[in-house]
Amino acid sequence: VKYQIVRHTLKNRGSRRRFARPLRIAVLGASDPRYLPIHEGIFSELLRQTVVMKTLDIDTEHLNEDRDVIKHDVTHPFPGGPYSIIFSHELMKFLAADEQLMCIKNSYDALIPGGIAMHAMHEPSIKGTEKLYTWQHRVNPDYLLSTLLDEHIVASKHIFRTGSEVVWLETAVVLLLRK
Repeated sequence: VKYQIVRHTLKNRGSRRRFARPLRIAVLGASDPRYLPIHEGIFSELLRQTVVMKTLDIDTEHLNEDRDVIKHDVTHPFPGGPYSIIFSHELMKFLAADEQLMCIKNSYDALIPGGIAMHAMHEPSIKGTEKLYTWQHRVNPDYLLSTLLDEHIVASKHIFRTGSEVVWLETAVVLLLRK
């Protein structure tokens, strides 16, 4: 599903301009250390070039303190930038509404000119689930998009089918920011 999200978003980013080299990418959050090489593989394959990956996560213990993982709270300016691409998948549900907006603005601020940030989410994060856990928040992509546009941040919302057979992953909503 992540591969499909990145492929679709890159294809529809509104510019065919190549990214500057070296291609520096920040991934926001990773629930499992196995995702670290998967993220790198997705971007390397789709962009057909070597990428320099950093993963920013508030808790790095579960990621085995990998050298490419930076302990960081995404509601604060991002370290190690600027980046060509910033990617998050299902991160927003872990952030309250004001934190979601701060994270997205921080991602925009950390981009190089011509860079993009893609923040992906699925229906349970937007509409909620039967039971909302204490750590779980709903995401309102329309509110986030209108706020970004009001602040003159170039952003768009993309909704598409991922091809997944997992019901809650069937449709992706991506907020795409372009600098």
